[in-house]
Amino acid sequence: MKKISPLLILLFTIITSPVRADFNDGVVAYLMGDYDKAFTTMQSLAETSDHAYAQYYLGMMYMKGQGVEQDYKNAGEWFRKASEKNIPQAQYKLGDLYFKGRGVPKDFEYAYVWFSVGASHKHPLSVSAVDKAKTKLSKEELIEADKLISSYVKKYGPKEDFDPTQPIKIENE
Repeated sequence: MKKISPLLILLFTIITSPVRADFNDGVVAYLMGDYDKAFTTMQSLAETSDHAYAQYYLGMMYMKGQGVEQDYKNAGEWFRKASEKNIPQAQYKLGDLYFKGRGVPKDFEYAYVWFSVGASHKHPLSVSAVDKAKTKLSKEELIEADKLISSYVKKYGPKEDFDPTQPIKIENE
């Protein structure tokens, strides 16, 4: 087995440190109510680094109108990007947008699918929302949705590998 060069480790740390520092600065700004700074920081990370949690925070800011004009369509786009990177909070929020028809077409089937994917992560709000959406579906819709859930959970559900370079989960529902 080859040893990893200390120089390679140092280089990796130097490259990833600014992203984590910027993200942490953005979270602090968000929590302190400095939404303009939080938005600028998160937008930069979301667009240039494809940072999943920054994308989630952008979705939250667009959904709530924090640092930017409220826009459910943009919120849905950012939540979708974060959802496709396995962020259960974003999966719940995207499901909720589908359930209410905000920024996306009202679609109980997609709401059920995204709530189910979030529930596969054991996300509490997603777990409780699954039944709410399920009751809105016909038998035929439920059969089709269950097929879709299977493939979505494989793609966007929990992963066994843990990546220590990824930011920690911050609950901010």
